[in-house]
Amino acid sequence: MLPRSLSARLMLATLLALLAAAAAAVAVTAWVRMSTPEDAVREELLEEVDEVQAGLRPDATGSLHVVLPPQAGNVYDAMPRDAAYWITDAQGRTVASSRPSPALDALKRVAAGATRMTVPNPGGDIALQVIHARIDHAGTSYVANIARSDRLVITLKNHADKLYLRAGAAVVILALLTFALVITLTVNRMLRPLRQASRMAARVGPRNLDARLRSDGLPSEVVPLIDAFNAALERLQQGFRVQQDFLAAAAHELKTPLALLQAGIELSGAPNTPLLLRDTEQMARQVHQLLHLAEVSEGHNYTFTPIHLRAVVSDTVDYLSRLSAQHAVHVAVLPASVPSTAVEADASAVFVLVKNLLENALHHSPAGSTITIALQPDGFSVRDQGCGIAEADRPHLFKRFWRGTARDGRGAGLGLSICLEICLSHGWAIRLEPVSGSSGACFVVETNGGVE
Repeated sequence: MLPRSLSARLMLATLLALLAAAAAAVAVTAWVRMSTPEDAVREELLEEVDEVQAGLRPDATGSLHVVLPPQAGNVYDAMPRDAAYWITDAQGRTVASSRPSPALDALKRVAAGATRMTVPNPGGDIALQVIHARIDHAGTSYVANIARSDRLVITLKNHADKLYLRAGAAVVILALLTFALVITLTVNRMLRPLRQASRMAARVGPRNLDARLRSDGLPSEVVPLIDAFNAALERLQQGFRVQQDFLAAAAHELKTPLALLQAGIELSGAPNTPLLLRDTEQMARQVHQLLHLAEVSEGHNYTFTPIHLRAVVSDTVDYLSRLSAQHAVHVAVLPASVPSTAVEADASAVFVLVKNLLENALHHSPAGSTITIALQPDGFSVRDQGCGIAEADRPHLFKRFWRGTARDGRGAGLGLSICLEICLSHGWAIRLEPVSGSSGACFVVETNGGVE
């Protein structure tokens, strides 16, 4: 099964290619080593003819001698029974030869055209192969007679094979490691822009639909995908903006007719005027919160500046003082235990956040109870002494238009949804915290910053 990672697939394909190349090299090497000893000696003799011809040099008297490379010349000196050469002219006279040795003596006695000969040896006669080849030097033809023993060639070949195998194995391992390192670095460098684009795409959300992925440095095969994703974001942003504009426009257009309707009801003197006024007030409240929801859902509506939460909380408590007096509920603000620290936030949005939480607590608190707003180093909490929130209702708290059972039944079902949008736009968190006892609810806002 192929790995899901693109880099892992590239590495696997490269490794398989390297293994195939190594297998091919091993097969070629094995095929070369399958040659018979006779073939190996014959190849060695042919190479030696070329070396002897290339080594022919005239001396000061005009006579010829052979200058061989050290690795070739040493063989004739070190193994006098296994190697010899003898160069003659057209009349059969000696022109040059290896140093006197049993092999040279046997070579001079061998019959013309013979391809094999033997050299006496205390441990048993040594078999040598012989080659007679015509060579040219300075326009003159000579005959090179060269003999090599089977055991010499086979010994040298086996020794060379071991050296080549060791060197080849070391080179292959080093090449594999180097190639793997280079491929890893290259693949990671090639995929770095793609990973950056993936991280940027993961950060795209309803509050930053204006973000676009960059295709700089990406492979040309991926650019169409990035362009298609950006085009989809553009369409999504346009649709979201149209939806929000419609919501805001509808809420704005409904405010005036509702105000006129409420004024007409107050002047009509109808017997059910209080009930009608209550219904129109509920509608006006819902329209007003719809307008707020449209505003807080757009990131460009925020202006972030350093603010102190204590000041915003104090302003909100003063603003809702009449409502708390009507409900006969006391609001207590507990200061934080740390020095004042400002947070980056939109002051108007935070005011709406605190106001909605406090209004929600006021509508669910019995007369004579106390609502506690506690400032913390990383946010604040709003706790009431109402009847609490049922376990089955908790998953629905932040859903739009979901309403719990308030004492006055005047909730529009959007207050907590607006709070959630504001917190998400600021990168904050809001949650319902379990409270000890059977009564009351406590909403906690975490800013991950300082408060006063």
